[in-house]
Amino acid sequence: MTARALLVFFALCACAVRADAAAIEGRITHPTKPGAAARLVVEAIGLDPQEQAIMRQTKCDEQGRYHFDDLPAPAAYLVRAQYEGLTFPGGSAAFPPGQTDKRQTLDFKIYDKSEDGSHLRLATLQWVIARSAGVWRVQESATVANPDDRVVVVPPAQPSPIGVGLPAGHGKLETFFGRLPEGVDVRGDGVEIRGPVFPGDEGFSLQVEFDLEQKGDDLATELTVPSGVDNLAVYVQDFGVEVEAGELHPARPARQEDQTYQTFIGFDLPAGTRLPLHVRVLPPASRTPLYLVVLFAALGAGALLFFVATPVVREALARDSGPGESLDAESPAKAALASALHDLEHDFETGKLSAEDRVQLREDLRHEALAALARERLGAGAAPVTAVARPAPCSCGRIAAEGDRFCASCGKAL
Repeated sequence: MTARALLVFFALCACAVRADAAAIEGRITHPTKPGAAARLVVEAIGLDPQEQAIMRQTKCDEQGRYHFDDLPAPAAYLVRAQYEGLTFPGGSAAFPPGQTDKRQTLDFKIYDKSEDGSHLRLATLQWVIARSAGVWRVQESATVANPDDRVVVVPPAQPSPIGVGLPAGHGKLETFFGRLPEGVDVRGDGVEIRGPVFPGDEGFSLQVEFDLEQKGDDLATELTVPSGVDNLAVYVQDFGVEVEAGELHPARPARQEDQTYQTFIGFDLPAGTRLPLHVRVLPPASRTPLYLVVLFAALGAGALLFFVATPVVREALARDSGPGESLDAESPAKAALASALHDLEHDFETGKLSAEDRVQLREDLRHEALAALARERLGAGAAPVTAVARPAPCSCGRIAAEGDRFCASCGKAL
C-alpha cells in the first residue's frame, strides 16, 4: 500500500470516530462575579452501555465557556465544576443508540459560600410505609429549600436549623449509594442537615430507608417534626389496613408499581409537632367452606340447565302431543276454553246440566278451541277468541244444540 493510500485510510478512520462521538458544551456563570468561572476545571463523568466508566476533564475560557469533544457514544454523562472547595452539579446529558444529534448544551451557575442557615426551610417531608416479609419498611425523604443566592454550609460548631425526625426504634439507615450524603449527621432519633444547600426550592435532598420492628402485625409509631415543614405526606400500603394519622388529612389514594397506598397530608406544621401513627391490619374476610361452594356451584349449574333446556323440552312435547294438546299458556284460544269449561263444570255441579249434555258440550268446546288455535297459528287475522257462548237451556232443563230452533225434549220453541 502506497503512502498516499495509508493517509487516506487513516483520514477515513478519524472521520468515522468523530461521526460516532458526542459533544457537550456550555457556559458557567456567577450571579455577581462575571469572571469567577474563568479557567475553572470542569469534569464530564460518563457510563457506557457496558457500564464502563468514562472520565473527561477540561477548563473554561475567560468567559466561562467549556466544551467536550469526541465523547464516546452511546453513553450518559454528568457534568460538574469545582469552585471554592464545593462541587457544583451542571446537569446530565444522554446519547442513546441511534441518536443523530450528538451535541448538547449544559449551562449552569456557581455561587459563593455562606454559613448563615437562618433562611433555610424544610419544604417537603414524605413517608412511604410498606410491609414485606412481616417487617414494616419505611422510606423517608426530605427536601430543603434555600431562597438565598449563596450555598449554605453550616459548620459543625453551630446548631443546624434543619432537622428531620426519625421514629423511635428505627433500624439502620440505608441510602441509594450505601452511605449518608455529605453534610448529614445522625443524632439519636433525628437527622441534622448542614449542607451544602444550593439555592432553589430543591437545594438539598435526602432519602433514607429503614425497618421498624414491631410486636405483632400492627404498626404503632410517631412522626416528629423538629424544625417545621411546609408539606408533609404519608403513604401507607393498603393491603387491608386501617390507618389513624392524627391531625393529618386523608387524601385520594395513590398508586405506584401496581400497589395502592392510603394517603394523608398536612401543611405548614410548626416545629415540635408530634403526630401519632397507628396502622392496624384488618382480619381476612371469612371464607365459605368448600362443600358450600360446591353446593352453590351445583345449584347454579342446575338452574342454568333448567332455563336453557325448558324451551327445548316444551317444543319437543308440543310436536309429540299433536295439534289438539299443544295449547300455549299465552294462547287466547286456551284462555277461552278454560273459561268455558269452568262455567260448564259449575252448571253441571249445580244440577243445571245432565251428564250426557256435559259430555256433548265439552266436545263442542274442544272443537271450537282447536279451530281458534288453528286460526291463530295460520295468522289469518281472525279476531281474538273470546269465551264460547252456550245456548240458553230450555225451561225443561235440556240444553239445545247450536242452531236448534225447537227443544228436542219437549218441542217448545226456543
